[in-house]
Amino acid sequence: MTVVINAVLRKVNLMREFLVAVVCVLLLRVSAGSSAPIPAAQTTLPDAPGRDVTVKVCGSCHAPETAASVRLTPDGWRELIARMVAAGAHGTDQEMATVFNYVSTQFPAEAQPPLNLNTATAVELESVAGLLRKEAASLIAHREKNGPCKKLEDLKKVEGLDYKKIEAKKDHLACS
Repeated sequence: MTVVINAVLRKVNLMREFLVAVVCVLLLRVSAGSSAPIPAAQTTLPDAPGRDVTVKVCGSCHAPETAASVRLTPDGWRELIARMVAAGAHGTDQEMATVFNYVSTQFPAEAQPPLNLNTATAVELESVAGLLRKEAASLIAHREKNGPCKKLEDLKKVEGLDYKKIEAKKDHLACS
């Protein structure tokens, strides 16, 4: 009986690790098929203290320049880094502090204008609006079929979209 339980627990842990890795990639995904993230990061990420450590730590899971598509408050960056560590990101405490300092100063929430949902890409809808890939696809399909939204409330009509996510991020989203 113990052998069976241990086998099940191993499978659950593997499934959990896989799911966490998938969530990490979805959270910080800029584009599919980026074959050489580190060289791209050297040209995409601002040249500032901490860039090399950020490339090293973040590049083992996803393209480090993904951070360039995300704008968060310091608390938001802390939470995201904590989620990445929980998902398996590796680095010393000092490296994680360096990553935090780099991303929180180079990509602050204040620097980002509201995301125009009428022109936003799927990646922007996922990373800024917090939508799942299928929700972003639903919104884009609705937009292409019905035209641009005039106000956020128009998005309540989008089938397959959890409007609560739009409501929660309304200060960072626009239909302009």
